[in-house]
Amino acid sequence: SFLLSRLDYMVKGGRCSSVAALGANLLNLKPCIEVKNGKMGVTKKYRGKIGKCLIQYVRERLEGREDIDTKRIFITNSGGFTAEEIQAVEDEVKKYQSFGEILHSRAGCTVSNHCGPKTLGILFEKK
Repeated sequence: SFLLSRLDYMVKGGRCSSVAALGANLLNLKPCIEVKNGKMGVTKKYRGKIGKCLIQYVRERLEGREDIDTKRIFITNSGGFTAEEIQAVEDEVKKYQSFGEILHSRAGCTVSNHCGPKTLGILFEKK
């Protein structure tokens, strides 16, 4: 799953209508997209500034989960974040799970092109 800070790239790629993007911008919504059963879709919408939304996103993905393989986790982003924002995400990850490795990576061209800058996801394996 990934959390998007803006929808204009999704509009340009034809994956979101301009009306939906306008509404999301007016309400300050940040969508979380996820692939389930081979289909990509919005699973949740967060509201507020991106920093606050990132913290909520990490908490909801990791808190109380016992089905996660804690060998390693990837914090993947498409660029545009400050070092402090990335560090805040890593600190939040450490609050909820004890991973053997926390690796940072840049999102590939597909995610970066379709989702735009300031897109972030935490990627892990399930047991």
